[in-house]
Amino acid sequence: MMKLIQIDVHPHPGQAEVHNSKARFKVLAAGRRWGKTRLGVNECLQIAAKGGRAWWVAPNYKMSEVGWRPLRRIGARIGAEIRKVDRQVILPNNGEVTVRSADNPDTLRGEGLDFVVIDECAFVPEAAWTEALRPALSDREGCAIFISTPKRRNWFFRLWQKGLDGSDTWQSWRFPTESNPYISHDEIEAARQTLPADIFRQEYLAEFLEGEGAVFRNI
Repeated sequence: MMKLIQIDVHPHPGQAEVHNSKARFKVLAAGRRWGKTRLGVNECLQIAAKGGRAWWVAPNYKMSEVGWRPLRRIGARIGAEIRKVDRQVILPNNGEVTVRSADNPDTLRGEGLDFVVIDECAFVPEAAWTEALRPALSDREGCAIFISTPKRRNWFFRLWQKGLDGSDTWQSWRFPTESNPYISHDEIEAARQTLPADIFRQEYLAEFLEGEGAVFRNI
């Protein structure tokens, strides 16, 4: 009999909306400090709590620490085995979460997955998804969530557009930082006053800007 594992979470309304969606593929564009990481970590652990295999994929090794830190902290709290060398969290029911880097997409091949989070997706090579991660979901009919702040209108923008067509398979959201109720309004206004306008729009309003040099227009 599989051991029941309870993941204690308290999502804010935006996080709950994404979590409650039945879409297989979810695309979340959100401002800095909105809570993308915590949402993704919770989603991975809930899959593992059901005995599934989840991956957290980041653009590079250093950026993957953003997900690895809370995964191992929460995992330790619920009695998981923390394999630091492999960067794996193994739950008592043998469900698992593994943290991987996408700087070499070929290294992502081979595993069958129930779930994958692509963190800061706008900074991950598209080939990591198309050539490695999407095929890895096929045998288990796994799901994915793409989370990122925008980086102009690259492949993450195209995925985000895909989720606006009203299908049952894909769904997209765009949340500004201010929709996180735990971030001070005064702090956001201070950033608005001190940052170049386009950088604020991209990093805090989660807007998809046009053109390669757009974020530097007002510097």
